Amino acid sequence: MRSKTIKHVCLSAAAMMIAGQAQAATWETSADIRERYQTFNNYNFNSAVDNDRQELDTRLYIKAKGDLGNGLSVFLQSQAVYIKNHTVTTGTQELTQADLLQAYLQYDIGDFGARLGRQQLVYGDQRLLGHLGWKDVARTFDGVKLMYKSGPIKLDAFAVHPSDIGAMTPSTAAPQGESLVTWEDRSLIGAYGTYTFAPKVGVDTYFINWNHTQQAAIGKGRNMNTFGARLFGKANGFDGTAEAAFQTGTWANNVSQKASAYAVKAGYTFDFWKTRFGVEYDYSPGDDKANVTTHKSFVFPFHTNHAHYGEMDFFSWANMKDINLSLKTSPVKGLTIIGNVHFLSLAEAKGDWLNVVGAGNVFAGAPGYTQTKAGTEVDMKVVYKVEAIKGLKLVGMYGVFNPGAAVAERNGGKADLAKFGYVLANYKF
Repeated sequence: MRSKTIKHVCLSAAAMMIAGQAQAATWETSADIRERYQTFNNYNFNSAVDNDRQELDTRLYIKAKGDLGNGLSVFLQSQAVYIKNHTVTTGTQELTQADLLQAYLQYDIGDFGARLGRQQLVYGDQRLLGHLGWKDVARTFDGVKLMYKSGPIKLDAFAVHPSDIGAMTPSTAAPQGESLVTWEDRSLIGAYGTYTFAPKVGVDTYFINWNHTQQAAIGKGRNMNTFGARLFGKANGFDGTAEAAFQTGTWANNVSQKASAYAVKAGYTFDFWKTRFGVEYDYSPGDDKANVTTHKSFVFPFHTNHAHYGEMDFFSWANMKDINLSLKTSPVKGLTIIGNVHFLSLAEAKGDWLNVVGAGNVFAGAPGYTQTKAGTEVDMKVVYKVEAIKGLKLVGMYGVFNPGAAVAERNGGKADLAKFGYVLANYKF
């Protein structure tokens, strides 16, 4: 109740400040609509049990940015979402929703700035903090962010909690169009800094405290610190990043947290068709569950993992090894072809195989498991920016996951091929 009262006071104060300046404001507006059809085939790796799913979704963004003068500005981003989802088990379900994805007031003076309200946090490769724009209802936060930027130095400090709009499930039953998770009992307080040595070359460092109160639905008493660094560079056709993240603190009441995760990627882009060849290795030790008072799986569910460990979303940055070979080329203007091959395995056979969010299991771990080969995922994507219609982008993607021995061991001997595909049209105007 106290947090809600504070939020209402802050929003009321912001509204009064905006109202006093609105008549003199200079406004810029834009819109973004996305139509997408997805199909999920055999995601249980068992062709004898039909769990196929098809989904048609529409998302509309309307953005407005107002310059109120004297360093004061406001940004509003509304969204409307419609999802039609079908499976054999549940039949056809629908969800409709309209709300504010972002709504913040910002004040800038010299090298400093402050942002108050609903806002997205996007940093680095989004392995920890990202907008999750792939989903219909993207991730956003309520809170405050302080910003500093001078020359090669950039530093943000923030205190936020995830907005309640962030977890939605299509359903014909109540609470249709409402969040199924209450996030106000969970908070993030942290800082993210960047030092740029040369153009497109630098280092990020960060520290983030993730806290749950005793009223949180899960993870009561969670008080974890995530900290690390990310090197990045791009020059003369070469590009690369290297990141290491560590976690300490308390996972839940009477359970400590000790985990880490690592990522290295590099590529080279040729002049011919702007063709890039890349290689990436991602790794995070798992939890063998030998000590029930220590949790050793790396978990931080505020990322955009969809871009990293396979578009079929069978993995997060936890208890995993991923060797990714990639190719990206543009044979004609506006057309880009992207291919990725992921060789995926578990770092710890006894540990949980965590899903893309990192908050649930594809398969729970067990002491008797010995197999670590998860499988191979092949993704092919075609992106076309329509020259005749400015702002229109068409995308088609198809992925196949060929499961390995770790799936068969955990799935009653079943290890059938899984498939995923989508087509989408995105128009910005």
